[in-house]
Amino acid sequence: MRKLLLVLFILLNALMIFTCLIFDININFLSYRIIIVAFTLLLSIVFILENASKSALTLAIISVLFALGHLAFVVQDIYLNVYAN
Repeated sequence: MRKLLLVLFILLNALMIFTCLIFDININFLSYRIIIVAFTLLLSIVFILENASKSALTLAIISVLFALGHLAFVVQDIYLNVYAN
């Protein structure tokens, strides 16, 4: 179950990163993106700290990396919407 959840987090963040690269998502969906990043990052860190198996640990680290990448896009969008306009 843990591995399935981590794979779901990875796919969700990858989809959101891909969407950010292709489309110009404005401030309307920012709260959803922040919730996704925060939830993914926190649960992935909890799964890293539990350290159940090597494959789950690897998936959790990959999930954290995708969440941090998505967080970078969220910060960039906030900057562009607040300071560029």
